[in-house]
Amino acid sequence: MQYGSYLCCKDHIEEVRNFLGKFFEESKDRYNHSGWITFKTPGGFLINLMRGKGQEMTKNMTFEIYCQSLEELKKYAKKFNQEIQSFNTTESLSPYKYNFIEIYGPQNICKVEISYSEDL
Repeated sequence: MQYGSYLCCKDHIEEVRNFLGKFFEESKDRYNHSGWITFKTPGGFLINLMRGKGQEMTKNMTFEIYCQSLEELKKYAKKFNQEIQSFNTTESLSPYKYNFIEIYGPQNICKVEISYSEDL
């Protein structure tokens, strides 16, 4: 079984394609064409970017990347010229510090949030 999601893009599909290509591997399979681009995440989750003729543009879709260390998150922050933001959880069973950056895609159609959590 495989899992995925789709993002319909009325306009700016190439800009979104280029943006997502910075984070995820574009899959070259039988479904790909100019109106349907598939990206594969390291865990095997598929992101299908589709041209949505006659549909509203999907907005505010967030893709999450979880880092294995704070150093890994710092590398992403430097690469994308971002400041790491953080907060301490208040409602979880085990308190932790959530560190993250948010990188917005073209026209705010989507964003990528990259994070690392550490126990307090």
